Amino acid sequence: MGTYNYLFTEITCPYCRKTSRSQIDLHFGNTVFMETFALGDMYKWVPRKAVQNGGRPENGDMNGEGYTECPECREGYYVTVSIRQDRIVSVAPDESRMRSNPDTDAV
Repeated sequence: MGTYNYLFTEITCPYCRKTSRSQIDLHFGNTVFMETFALGDMYKWVPRKAVQNGGRPENGDMNGEGYTECPECREGYYVTVSIRQDRIVSVAPDESRMRSNPDTDAV
């Protein structure tokens, strides 16, 4: 079983277009303690490790991948989580990874 952190924030579902508070799973950085974050929080990295192993990216800047499920329509989708100078600054659906027809496409 993998570990991941949680980001709780308001986001608009790209499928049903409703805005709701969602739990976003973050599979990057230091996930050992499965911590909870919000927009504006400082993100945690694994000391002395490469970025692909949870280490700090250059200048603490990265666009990381997250995954969530809309609490309204139950569609799952990927998001881009922007971190600048180690702080979580924004989150947005990753439109490049959306399914064209969520009712019939497989995940």
